[in-house]
Amino acid sequence: MVKTEVSDIVKGALPVLLFCALFQVGAGSILGGMESEFRILPGLLVMVPPLLGLRGNISGALASRLGTGLHQGIIDPGSLWGPEVRTNVGASVFLTFMVSVVAGFLALAVTILTGNSFSFLLLSRLVLIAVLAGMLSSAGLISLTVMVALFSYRRGWDPDNVTSPLMASIGDLVTVLSIYGAFVLVKTMILVG
Repeated sequence: MVKTEVSDIVKGALPVLLFCALFQVGAGSILGGMESEFRILPGLLVMVPPLLGLRGNISGALASRLGTGLHQGIIDPGSLWGPEVRTNVGASVFLTFMVSVVAGFLALAVTILTGNSFSFLLLSRLVLIAVLAGMLSSAGLISLTVMVALFSYRRGWDPDNVTSPLMASIGDLVTVLSIYGAFVLVKTMILVG
């Protein structure tokens, strides 16, 4: 049963939001430690906000659709991998890939507008890092989103108060780590610096 009183909503959401603040601090700390990577590859810093937004928006939309499906009885809370969940997960993976490619191209455009010259190597670096970071972050976050939505619903908590804020915050941390991991992977492949 979904709680509708304001005090009940605040009591349910406030601890989750405070917990989320820890993930935000962690993401910011990691991002601050990536200063040398940002100097090595022009455009890397430019793609951080769209990739963070991508993960937050896609995870948030997935969490909302799962919460709605659970409340309406469309999604079986006892099944982790029913047809509605599979459809939503597939859409999330596809959106992640497409928006990651766009983020790489946008990072290139901004990099060129700020005085750097175009090269296919720069284009391939930025798009590859964006796609790798997007797909790496989505691999765990999509599964975690499904599990948190189902777990919170089974516990009698409103998934809308738990899943979306939690996934947005965890998503920031995981995405920053994924951007760093993708950079290191591409650098190891001798495509950067």
